Amino acid sequence: MTSALGQELARLGVSLSPEIESKLSIYLKELEHWNRRMNLTSLVGRLLVKRLVVDPCWIGQQLQMSGTIVDLGSGNGSPGIPLYLGCKLERAHLVEARLKRSAFLRHVASCLRDENIVVHRFRLEDMPAAPAANWITLQGVKPVPSVIHALRRLFPSTTRVVWITSGDFPLPGSSGIFVPESNTVVRLIQLDQF
Repeated sequence: MTSALGQELARLGVSLSPEIESKLSIYLKELEHWNRRMNLTSLVGRLLVKRLVVDPCWIGQQLQMSGTIVDLGSGNGSPGIPLYLGCKLERAHLVEARLKRSAFLRHVASCLRDENIVVHRFRLEDMPAAPAANWITLQGVKPVPSVIHALRRLFPSTTRVVWITSGDFPLPGSSGIFVPESNTVVRLIQLDQF
């Protein structure tokens, strides 16, 4: 998996330090191990590496992400963990309501020995308060009215929302980028424009 990671990073022109590549390899190893016991992803091999690790790193570099991220519906840890590591963000808040998946995320944070990866076991709509964030990511979560309402309630209007989806679903007030060699579209939205 380590060689596939290096090759896929090179294919998309993503440059990371050996230390960060090593941490991403740990994440991949744990993801594959835990995926045998619980359904974290249906992706395998190179496609898993590209879609769950390399694409988020590419997206983070394209958007020049910095500061703190809140990854909603974090599930298998992507895109939150790869963005946090690949962009050297200050902190990653991973929001996941399901018990087993939040346990997986805590395990990965422990394996990485990184106390700046914080796991919150809530549904977005039930969060009592939100951590301060520069970026919010949504992948596999559709921005339905209840989600948009919760985001507006919890976060400042200037917070940037990165919605990662497959296919081209335009949103008013959003700009989009297409991930190379993929059907992944990234929509960048400011909360005050939702």
